[in-house]
Amino acid sequence: MKIVITADFSQEGMERLKNAGHEVKYCCWGPTHHICDEDELIKVIQGSDVLIVGYEPITRKVLENTDLKIILSIRGGPRANIDVDYATSRGMPVMYTLGREAIPVADFTMGQIICLVRQIAKTDRELRRGKFTAPDKDYGSASDVIWDMSEEGPWESRKGIELTGKTLGLIGFGTVGQEVAKRAKAFSMTVIAFDPYQKDHAFITSKVQKVSKEDLFKMSDIVSVHARATDDNKGMIGQAEFSAMKRGSYFINNARASLVDEKAMRSAIDSGQLAGVALDVFHSEPVKENDPLMKMDNTILTPHIAGAGYEVVYRHSDMLIDDLFALLNGETPKAITNPETISDLNKFKDMGKGIYSDSKSDSQSSDLSSDFVEKISQEVIRQLKSHKIL
Repeated sequence: MKIVITADFSQEGMERLKNAGHEVKYCCWGPTHHICDEDELIKVIQGSDVLIVGYEPITRKVLENTDLKIILSIRGGPRANIDVDYATSRGMPVMYTLGREAIPVADFTMGQIICLVRQIAKTDRELRRGKFTAPDKDYGSASDVIWDMSEEGPWESRKGIELTGKTLGLIGFGTVGQEVAKRAKAFSMTVIAFDPYQKDHAFITSKVQKVSKEDLFKMSDIVSVHARATDDNKGMIGQAEFSAMKRGSYFINNARASLVDEKAMRSAIDSGQLAGVALDVFHSEPVKENDPLMKMDNTILTPHIAGAGYEVVYRHSDMLIDDLFALLNGETPKAITNPETISDLNKFKDMGKGIYSDSKSDSQSSDLSSDFVEKISQEVIRQLKSHKIL
């Protein structure tokens, strides 16, 4: 089959496809970081059967003017840039990645928590601006601690809380929420979660208490949001939720800004109801330079990078290839947005005739096998060296 890849994709993944007998074209954002428009896409997709996409707009116009049979998205929410409804009407399965960024987002979340409760980012900014620093080169000692020890000095004024024994409340307990829970438990935290769509089995196996949204905000010292945004949950966290929290608690959002009432959150920060907030998502992105949040010292703001890990590209490449091979073998893929399109799996098995899969098992691909870890570790080291970090 002819496969066009416009997403960032691993070289190993492309070799898997080629070794299985597929013809691969790599173009648009993946190799160039240029997001192709509709007309450019139509041109590069012509004559192809499968599209692996990241951020290009897969609109009705694109689908009407190409002969695609299968679409695979590296993203966890393919509807963001794919007209899934029209693809469904044409019998075209749209597959996606489930939890490709769960590990980096979970790591990032714990970093935000520690930076908030210990005021690490705040004091770093203050020190660089000259607060707490020595007045001249002759002041200071190498033999003793002589930072200002008054009430206004760093030791007294920048104390933080310990995580041990504190309660972390997770809004959303999917792949990301579960990874965050693992890490929080390593810090001896109590973890509770609200997720009306998650099965009880996930809570039981993770040893996380399932609670109502109301109880979560009352019980938590720190609340972290990891829910998928829908039309139904827009603004689900507002004044009532922030008011129910313990005074001086912390709030983190690495999911979507639409889940939170922005005015209510700002009010909770201004009033001191929230001691600190960490945001990787904003109601308007990129965030404006003059946004009031930028002037608040008790906020940690980052430009939507929680999931930006070097290893992600290898993970989503293998996830999508595994699902594509499964479909062409007449098997149900793990993550598909419109399962009604594959009611006749034999149709896709027929498409795969003459094309062979590789021998890579699930445990050798999407999971963190030793070979996988070794492969991505070498690539990460190479990337760090190229950026002069090592």
